[in-house]
Amino acid sequence: MDKNMKKLIIVIVFIFLIAILISFNYLLWDREKQQESFQNMKQSNNLTIETLSEKMNNLDRLNRELTTKLETITNDNETIRKHSSMLNNENAELKKEIQLRNDLIITLKKNIDVTSMNNVIKKWTDSLNSKSYENAQAFISKNSVDRTLVGDINSLKEMYQKEFKEIKLESSEPYIDLKDDEDIMKIKLKVVFEVIKPASAPNDEEVEGSIFKSGSNEKFITMEFNSYTNEWMLLELKNEP
Repeated sequence: MDKNMKKLIIVIVFIFLIAILISFNYLLWDREKQQESFQNMKQSNNLTIETLSEKMNNLDRLNRELTTKLETITNDNETIRKHSSMLNNENAELKKEIQLRNDLIITLKKNIDVTSMNNVIKKWTDSLNSKSYENAQAFISKNSVDRTLVGDINSLKEMYQKEFKEIKLESSEPYIDLKDDEDIMKIKLKVVFEVIKPASAPNDEEVEGSIFKSGSNEKFITMEFNSYTNEWMLLELKNEP
């Protein structure tokens, strides 16, 4: 084997060894990269798992909070329902008691003795007929705001002199056809006055704005009991209940 052939073989072997070294280094580098990539992936997966775990924990906590709130709302609704039912029952009982009370009041009114009230009304009309207007005021309740009953004496005198020459109580009876609670607590009489108008008054139909007309007049009088004097007093005089 000549020298040139030996050199060629040596070069080929050297190149082969270099190639093997390069390949081995590449394999080592690639393995390191794969390991690094795997570590990165593992870390990323760990972070993802931690993030998901945290989110799951948050969702679980939120779910518990919502469950607690739902239970609270459910309990509150049940409490409200029971309270509402109790109030409805109490309201029904109260309405029943009020109705019983009103029925009792109406029954008492039907059987009330109006004699003492009639006496007061007659004393009032007698005072008006005798033109003793100041005495007439003694039979009017101090709580009255009815302008046909209370006011300046001169104004009342002028009004009554225009309204009638003589007024007389013909009849009276308890008025019980009252609807609301305020009216039920009042003592009202349906009365009939016989009125003689002054000579100067028109002879035709009732003049607009006048309190009385000639002849029979149906009125409604509200009476009030004075606990200090133990007497009935006139509170209101109306054309309607």
